[in-house]
Amino acid sequence: MNRTGIFSALLLAATLAGAELRAVPCEAPVWKIGVKDGSSAEFALHGEPYADVAKRFAEATALYTVGRSSAADIPFVIPGPADSWAGGPRGGAMIRFGARRGQPSAALRLRVDLVEAHNASAPRVEVRLNDYTTTVQVPRGSNQNYLDDGRTTSRDLHFEVEIPAGHLRAGDNVLSLRTVAGSWMVLDALRLDASEPVASAAPAGDVTLFSATSQPALVYGEQGELRHPVVLRAANWSSRPVKAAWSYDGTKGGEATLAPGLTHVDVSVPEGAEGRRVEFTLATRRGAHRAEAEILPAEKWTVYLVQHTHTDIGYTKPQTEILTEHLRYIDYAVEYCEATASYPDDARFRWTCEASWAVDEWLRIRPREQVEKFLDFVRRGQIEVTAMFFNMSELSGEGNYRAFLEPLERFRELEIPVVTAMQNDVNGVAWCLADYLPDLGVKYITMGSNGHRAGIPFDRPTLYRWESPSGKSLLAFRADHYHTANSWGIDRGDMAGVERGVFSYIERLRRRGYDFPIVAAQYSGYLTDNSPPSMQECALIRAWNERYAWPKLRSATAHEFLERIDEEYGDRLPVYRAAYPDFWTDGFGSAARETAASRKTQADMTVVEGMLSMAARQGDASAATLDEEIRRIRRNLLFYDEHTFGAAESIRDPMCENAQVQWAEKGSYVWEALKSAQMLYETAAGRLQGMLYRSTRPTLTLFNASGAERSALATVYIDYEIIPENRAFRIVDERGEALAVQPIRSRREGRYYAVWADRVPAMGYKTYEIVLDEGRAAAPQSLDAAEGVAENDFYRMEFDPGRGGIRSLVDKQLGAELVDAGSEWSLGGVVYESLEGDRNQMERKVFEKYSREGLRDVRFTGADLGPIYGSYRFEGRLAGCDEAYGVHVEVRLYRRVKRIELCYSLRRLPERDPSSIYVAFPFALERGRLAFDVPGGLLRAGENQIPGSTASWNTVQSFATARNGEAQVIVSSDQVPLFLMGELLRDPYRLPRDYERPHLFSWVMNNYWTTNFRASQEGELRWSYALTSEEGSSEASAAAFGQDNRLPLYVRVVPAAQAANDRPRSWSAFRVGGDGVLAVGCVPSDAGQGALVVNLRETEGREATLTLVDEAGRPLRFRRVDILDRPMGDWTESLRLAPCENLFVRLAGER
Repeated sequence: MNRTGIFSALLLAATLAGAELRAVPCEAPVWKIGVKDGSSAEFALHGEPYADVAKRFAEATALYTVGRSSAADIPFVIPGPADSWAGGPRGGAMIRFGARRGQPSAALRLRVDLVEAHNASAPRVEVRLNDYTTTVQVPRGSNQNYLDDGRTTSRDLHFEVEIPAGHLRAGDNVLSLRTVAGSWMVLDALRLDASEPVASAAPAGDVTLFSATSQPALVYGEQGELRHPVVLRAANWSSRPVKAAWSYDGTKGGEATLAPGLTHVDVSVPEGAEGRRVEFTLATRRGAHRAEAEILPAEKWTVYLVQHTHTDIGYTKPQTEILTEHLRYIDYAVEYCEATASYPDDARFRWTCEASWAVDEWLRIRPREQVEKFLDFVRRGQIEVTAMFFNMSELSGEGNYRAFLEPLERFRELEIPVVTAMQNDVNGVAWCLADYLPDLGVKYITMGSNGHRAGIPFDRPTLYRWESPSGKSLLAFRADHYHTANSWGIDRGDMAGVERGVFSYIERLRRRGYDFPIVAAQYSGYLTDNSPPSMQECALIRAWNERYAWPKLRSATAHEFLERIDEEYGDRLPVYRAAYPDFWTDGFGSAARETAASRKTQADMTVVEGMLSMAARQGDASAATLDEEIRRIRRNLLFYDEHTFGAAESIRDPMCENAQVQWAEKGSYVWEALKSAQMLYETAAGRLQGMLYRSTRPTLTLFNASGAERSALATVYIDYEIIPENRAFRIVDERGEALAVQPIRSRREGRYYAVWADRVPAMGYKTYEIVLDEGRAAAPQSLDAAEGVAENDFYRMEFDPGRGGIRSLVDKQLGAELVDAGSEWSLGGVVYESLEGDRNQMERKVFEKYSREGLRDVRFTGADLGPIYGSYRFEGRLAGCDEAYGVHVEVRLYRRVKRIELCYSLRRLPERDPSSIYVAFPFALERGRLAFDVPGGLLRAGENQIPGSTASWNTVQSFATARNGEAQVIVSSDQVPLFLMGELLRDPYRLPRDYERPHLFSWVMNNYWTTNFRASQEGELRWSYALTSEEGSSEASAAAFGQDNRLPLYVRVVPAAQAANDRPRSWSAFRVGGDGVLAVGCVPSDAGQGALVVNLRETEGREATLTLVDEAGRPLRFRRVDILDRPMGDWTESLRLAPCENLFVRLAGER
């Protein structure tokens, strides 16, 4: 914008090309840039791709000369170090203006008006005028997606800086703004005012030398000699190149041509000058400029640059596109290995395959000739294959990890070494892998953590020994972000950016105490997830090593770096025997129904595999042939459980095609797995049906897939052909003893029953006869719940008529009240939480704007007493839910066992504003501590976990417990995995993490994310919890309770036969001997007829002797194997287990 300049003897005012200069008596404007109108339209790049700021402006920094430049010479967006899309620059502007005379009494005020700023990571800005420097925190804006969608609700967003008197010089002055932390800001207008009139003058110089900076390096001189490099940072304010000569301490150096704008001149001094202060002179035709630098010693480091493709199954594009692209990328990698064969070794293309799934698929479908090329480059160390199927969340239980690691068997057959596991993006990993991977020959695990909405363990990249609960070990590397080198500009060929990045990275590592002169930095071919590989970085690495003697860059694979660490520094590494829970699993609460289906299917598959093992043990040779179907189902579960949930724009634009398609494809994995698992139940039952006892009466057979005898609840549907409607009946064993049975609900053609199964054999079954009696079945006994009290031999419960939960629960055996009377929430109380529209606060790692409420309008709707449990029902209304339907709660108080169940149903409204639903468990155990099971072991909340990993919310596999050594209360849910530890969200990122009271909160659902996960969920959801309490704090007891609640007893009802057969009524494949040893799962082995692979875990935390015995108590022979059934030990009948050991054994087949 241009205006007419008016000059007078008293004051000079000039407005040329968007800058206005005036001298006025009071609060006099010195200059202003742009117009404060809520728009950045007058600035550069407005309406163009904002990411071009790094291409158009060196260091993302603009030069502006008052009286000569216009607002169009400054970019509308000023990026910050957190903006990897711009190369993580310290972006800003340098504004040059002239003053006729020095005015020591003139104070100045800079005001910067903004259209918007990143609302989760607003930048911190350094403001410098000549020799004065200060920093200011930019206020956060309202929309972090503004650069993409252009929407803002911010008003009067600005910051001001007061510059004291005494810093304004006669002649040229340079005011600079530079982001030093955080993300971007979008400019509206800038102005500088003075406390007294300033007599302005046109700037005179053509060049400004800002600094001379020694780089901690050694470079090669023209004759191959070593020299210390120094960078002169200068500005050429003119519109044409300027020739300059440089010298140091009076010694002629050389010449340089300064391009217009901000520029750098690379100079050097001979080796040996470290520690000296050297004066550098940059001379042009119009004058000489000087700056000093202290010469730094060289950092004799090697930076291993590890290229990989970050594998998101979706996010950037629909899953079906992504999957095929990842296969093509392997072809590209082979081509690039060939294309760089003539490069120096350090610069040759190398690539680490992040996920094993893509390699496994590629090997299966590519021709042998192409596979041989790939294998050749694997042998040469240019392509590394790693162990992780995908980047996984903790949603997957131990049963899924056989399918997860199965590709390693194929790799072994092809002699592909796999010594590294790579988990990127996700800031956690399943603890069981520390047990499984060492057995498979994997030595290392590297994790490129993403701090988005998460804490990252340790304050720097850290190398350590990560131990499993039993002491197996991997060398682990907590790396920085998996695009660290991309943030330097390596994928853009930006040598200057890489220089800044490498030197600042080494300096930061040293400052934070990193101990080794080698480090690995990951990058992708391009700065995006699901990036194709690229070899353009190889040319940059070659050019770097031609210039720099130290530090060196090396194109490397992950294991190359870790192997060197292991060999040279392995004995110095700290040891952590600790779980590594993941912050991001709270996102699975955005799809509560599908997440519940995943958990159900995982449990169902454990039972199905157990039933197939029973069939194999009884001689069914076909049971072992179902591996491919089992693999397909397990892989579908892995595709659901992996960390990518949906589209990048799933929150900001949830109705767009990409978001809709990605969620449809994501959800399809779990529903396909669920459907197929139910069909496989039929397959397994069909394999066993001919082995079962048949009678002239209908029979009911209960299948137990655990390693111990079980008495537990089973749910069965029986049609009216077998048990006529309302007919009296009994389900009896061979002694005529009847099981307790209780009707649940009916359909037109039959009825669902709850059956309390009694002592079903371990890894076996038990068959009962259904006896029809005369008369009608007794109806459940109605109860009067008016007093709000329920009681049995174990508990006394008082309901909360106002809030709908349990306000008192007394354990009669312990003589203890289990509910904290001081809690705001009752036990089992439902809580609705709203973030009041502030979705981004957790990205800011705060939790400061929220409201909470419980059920309202609570009323009891009925109570009755059946043979198994008493049922107490109430309903109420809850925000965010369909009020016409309400929230239904049923409390089941079991009669014969110490067990309570809490069952819920609600209909969620499609609410996009961020909100959550919780269920409260405020236990009153004095000095109580919380613990829960994770894949592979027991995590004591806030204690045996990697420092800085999540301790606010966690993914629970089967149970959580509050305990104090004298007693414990155990909670288990087969649908809901997320629990908050100690309190509802308050300050979830604080460290160290602790809690005052042993309160648990089940996090049923939420939509708190800003990307990837679902924006809303709707419709009916049903879920439940089982609860018990006991004396002591047995971890084995808690584990058994959790497993019993997760693993269903499968029930098979068969009509009456024409004649009875002589099959046994009960049978057991084996029983696990050894106190505290839990059978996690069992599958048929292909090592022989009837051979089985059993996964076992010692759960009490002490040594145990493992035995496997048949139903007659005779010992069975077994041998230790790895998770893929490869032998690791000799045949034996007993095995000593270390505390918490997680292992696999193969049970011998036919003798």
